[in-house]
Order: sequence, then structure tokens, then C-alpha cells
Amino acid sequence: MSEQDINDVWYDYAVLFVEKKNESEQGWASLTSNEQDIAALWLLEADVFNGGFIQFFCNWGEEVYRYALRALHIIGATQVVEIITSAYGYIEHLKEDERLTELWDIPKFLTKEQEQQLDALDQQFWNNEDQIAEKAYGYYHGKLNMMII
Repeated sequence: MSEQDINDVWYDYAVLFVEKKNESEQGWASLTSNEQDIAALWLLEADVFNGGFIQFFCNWGEEVYRYALRALHIIGATQVVEIITSAYGYIEHLKEDERLTELWDIPKFLTKEQEQQLDALDQQFWNNEDQIAEKAYGYYHGKLNMMII
């Protein structure tokens, strides 16, 4: 199967779990651990490729960051683990900041240096060699035996 086929199958499959979450009143709690991992990986890639780690984190928060991190460890995407762990390190100090009324307030309180470092990490993410979709497909296809072309 070509890389494009794997990406297409992976994203089509992952969207099913994002939709399941969106349609349930229980949200993330309505998903199994594997489904949370798959949905979080898809959201991570979609948002980081669209607007960077800050977009991902501000859209979804720490809970989904933790799901994505768990999934990245499971599939062996060590380069991306390092990138997003480093990115989180630049915003972690704001976790209990009383000035925040919502996650999208985070960018207001970043220094220029922190913004530059996050931009550099986004570039590393965009150019990483982990092939998240391929690794995730390989792991979850065998685990759930559900991704059939």
C-alpha cells in the first residue's frame, strides 16, 4: 500500500472516532482508550499542520494533549514525542495562571522568544521522520483489525 493510501485510510478511519466523540454527550469519555488515541493523533496532526502546536493545544487542551502523547509513545513516534513535549514546556508555566480565562488566552502571554521556539518546533514537526499515520495505521490495524482497504 502506498504512503498516500495509508494516509487516506488512516484519516478516514480517525475521523470516525472524532465524529463519535462529537456526537456523544460524554465526549472523550465515550471513546475507548484506543479510540481516544486515534482521534487525538488525528487532531494533533490536523491542527499542527494547520496552525502549529498552539492551535492544537488551545483547541483541545491538556486532556487531548495527554491522549496524543500516550498514543505517540505506543506507536513509537519518538521524534514527535520530543517535539510536542518541548512545545508543551513553553506553555506549561501558564497552567495555573489566573489571567487565563480560556485556552486561547495562552498566546497573549508568550514572550517573543517562546513564540520563536514554538515556531521552530512546529517546523520540526512538519519535517519529522516519524510518519505518524503509517506507524499508527500499522499499530492500530493489527490491534483493532478494523482498517480494511
